Amino acid sequence: MRLLIAIINNPDHITDILDELYKVDVKGATVMDSMGMAHIMAHHVPFFSRFAEFGQEPAYNKTIFAVIHSQECLKKAIDAIERIVGDLNKPDTGIVMTLPIDFCKGLVKIEGDE
Repeated sequence: MRLLIAIINNPDHITDILDELYKVDVKGATVMDSMGMAHIMAHHVPFFSRFAEFGQEPAYNKTIFAVIHSQECLKKAIDAIERIVGDLNKPDTGIVMTLPIDFCKGLVKIEGDE
């Protein structure tokens, strides 16, 4: 199992991403508001304030956390995210990363899970 962490720059994409994830058998995820370090620094440290968007509120992202049960599902999930946000290698789309899960309790068992 892997923990998929997807930081999505445009919060308007979240519903579409969750719909796409559901279609590729990711049946559960947690979504949280998040903010990048540069935005926080720009609004709180005078030196970085010149990098802030003048007159705007700090930019919020959305971060999705999902437990992925197989490599096949992981590939489908990343492809689903890129269908909505575009190529993740391009600026202002987002960041996707995974971490191995060596223990998990409380999730519904899926056939084939250890």
